[in-house]
Amino acid sequence: MPPGRIDSPYRQQLLDALQYQGPAFDCGPYTAATVLNALLGIRLEAAQLSEEMNAVHWRGPLPIVRRIPNGATLPWGMADVFRSYGLKSSSGMFTARAHLLQRLPTPVVMIPIIASWRERWAHVMALVAWDALLGWGFANTQYNHHEVYWLGEEQFRRTWRASLHMLVQARLG
Repeated sequence: MPPGRIDSPYRQQLLDALQYQGPAFDCGPYTAATVLNALLGIRLEAAQLSEEMNAVHWRGPLPIVRRIPNGATLPWGMADVFRSYGLKSSSGMFTARAHLLQRLPTPVVMIPIIASWRERWAHVMALVAWDALLGWGFANTQYNHHEVYWLGEEQFRRTWRASLHMLVQARLG
């Protein structure tokens, strides 16, 4: 690993498991499928998971809305999907940048939510690397390749701040 670089221990598995979402607004389900396939060694089809996440799921007497049908995926919805497959998972806001750097080399997959209020979009990607020169590296379902997608430090900070530093995390149980 080059100096000034931190890689996720799951970097290659996440890149290998990456499924292309095409023009659909399905980054949440496609990223969730990527993480599940990488960590569990399964072959879950992201399009199928996308349909499953449209439905309300029940945890005892409580309904869990995982996503707005065919639209935005909710952070707790991704965490619920991961837990339903046996992973430990959490979602939250106000995460410190230092947390990402500290946890990146550990066996935890982190999925920061980035957004823009002005342009009205949000996006999730599995974090796979940090580089002092290139910025933050992701497995990005918006592109039909299996390479790291780099987001510069300033752009990452601005778009992550717009989501109030939301983060979904998953790890093997």
